[in-house]
Amino acid sequence: MMSMGDTRGMKIAVVAHCILNQNAVAPGLASHKGTVESLVNLLVDKGYGIVQLPCPEATYLGMNRWWMTKNQYDTPNYRGHCRHILEPTLTLLQELTGKGAQYIVIGVKGSPSCGIYTTTRGEWRGDPSTATGTQTTKASEPGVFMEELFALIKARGIKEPNKVLEVSHEEISQKGLPRETASEL
Repeated sequence: MMSMGDTRGMKIAVVAHCILNQNAVAPGLASHKGTVESLVNLLVDKGYGIVQLPCPEATYLGMNRWWMTKNQYDTPNYRGHCRHILEPTLTLLQELTGKGAQYIVIGVKGSPSCGIYTTTRGEWRGDPSTATGTQTTKASEPGVFMEELFALIKARGIKEPNKVLEVSHEEISQKGLPRETASEL
């Protein structure tokens, strides 16, 4: 039971790890010094509590990894890792939504793991800076981690998010927060 002075808004933004911590992205891909500040500030201004998803790539391969594609992450072991690290977040989300919280999910455009509508595909072996045939393409599909997140939300019977958004932290760095993103929150 909430106390008489409880003012929580019961609005939650479940966000990809790198929105709050650019230090976790693969080397050479960080577009902000720390957080994607304009998006984080907007969420706070709109009364959202923020739940940071774990970074599946950093927790799986560490910080000495290079950038990869969905094709390379799409393995049984990586999917199992994603499901494992999502457990605490899903338990929290189940508790919060069970108490009436509404939530949104924000992913990262083009991410092989955290893309929601757009991911990156490509085939090569080894260091992409020295490998041949490292062309990548954008594919209209979710990344591996988001596929697992939404499958587990459904499997646990957690209500679906009110909104699902995808942002490009690189585009935000270059052009600012898109108006449509701000209006969707």
